[in-house]
Amino acid sequence: MNRFITLFFLTLLCFPQNSVAQSFDDVAKLLNQYLTIQEKRIGFNGVVLIAKNDTVLYKKVIGKASFELNIPLTMNSKFKIASISKSFTAMLITLAVNEEKLNLNDSLALFFPELKDSLWRRITIDQLLSHRSGIPHNEGIIDYWSFKSRLPLNNQQSLAEIFKTKLLFKPGTSAKYSSPGYFLLATIVEKVYHQNYAAILKEKITGPLHMNNTGIYNTKDTISGITSSYHLLGDSLIVAPYRDFSLMKGSGDLYSNSIDLLKWTSSFSGSRWNDRIKSQIFTVHSDKSLQNNGDMYGFGWFIRPLTNELKTAYYHGGGTYGCSSICVWYPEERISIVILSNISVLPMNELWSDIENILFKRPFKLPEIKRSLSVSPEQLKKFEGSYATASGDMKLVIIADKEHLYAKLGNNPAFEIYSDSPLEFYGKKVNVKFAFQSDQEGLITGLRADGRGQILTFNKK
Repeated sequence: MNRFITLFFLTLLCFPQNSVAQSFDDVAKLLNQYLTIQEKRIGFNGVVLIAKNDTVLYKKVIGKASFELNIPLTMNSKFKIASISKSFTAMLITLAVNEEKLNLNDSLALFFPELKDSLWRRITIDQLLSHRSGIPHNEGIIDYWSFKSRLPLNNQQSLAEIFKTKLLFKPGTSAKYSSPGYFLLATIVEKVYHQNYAAILKEKITGPLHMNNTGIYNTKDTISGITSSYHLLGDSLIVAPYRDFSLMKGSGDLYSNSIDLLKWTSSFSGSRWNDRIKSQIFTVHSDKSLQNNGDMYGFGWFIRPLTNELKTAYYHGGGTYGCSSICVWYPEERISIVILSNISVLPMNELWSDIENILFKRPFKLPEIKRSLSVSPEQLKKFEGSYATASGDMKLVIIADKEHLYAKLGNNPAFEIYSDSPLEFYGKKVNVKFAFQSDQEGLITGLRADGRGQILTFNKK
């Protein structure tokens, strides 16, 4: 048995033959190979932790906590965890419901009587938790990315900005991911417990679970062991752009480490939370997927249903400047996967999927480190333009900038793509391939995008 777990513990765990491998040596070796490749290929810098209950099966640390000071990462390094914070806010609300301090059907009008808009007043706690409120995501706040996201707003100023946004739909009629909705939930928690969010979090969750390395990230505070924040710009690593966290209360303002997040997921395997609480959190509360991948949403967790190929998984990712993270719990196997990085923007879902395939011994091919062809600016210009699927549901923009070509899907950040052949390009940081199509005169008419086995055809406008 390898250095991460003794044969004694492996025997005790008694893994089913088709679950985690009976011998973990091969799994650990392949995971090491994979992460070494991803360090070179996409610049992965972070920690990976895999455990069953609270017994660690695999851990890997790659890279630096500070590149400027040449400080290596450790398993104790603390990271911003962004939207994984939502899972904690959802638990606090659920606890308040079970303590009869509020009701899931309570409306915003009960907590914010100053609201005048009738639709806003009808939004319920349940709709906020499951992203069915109609409140837009951060970009719905006027000048959010260019200005508001950098301001140290107080609670009243933050609420004013959120309440000025325009609802995307009538509450309860659709679903759209919304961080501002979770800011409102965190504020409601403060109202019903008459304490600030940090104190309630410590009293109800992090204190009892001995999560001593988890807390509220504030740009003004000095936090021992916190990693420096970086951002991938093309293939260059830069210091992450500044972002104030005042508008992210309860939705993306926590920091933690992999060991504490293991305590968090492991708490769902035991008796810490009663069955009613776990049922409320891990039950699907919407008939619409937030990610267009079939995965649904409970309260603060995405829910991936059981299929012939995939196991049931509860998970949440997080991404902000200087943070890429994902936390996964498999309820049947009682296995946790935690991946944390102090670099944005890394493909966390890709990393999770690959690590999952290795862990459960599903068909898997190690990614390649490709060398790109040199293409002149004149040649790249012919690919530039707007593309859309036949239904018009998905839109893609190809941007040429000197000797670089970028792809931008919908509202997602643009990423650089590299030439593999005269008409074929691939992403290094995003696992996608583009095959451009041309007519007899050599004009580009469309492209085929292949991302992790899903193939989409786009026509050039």
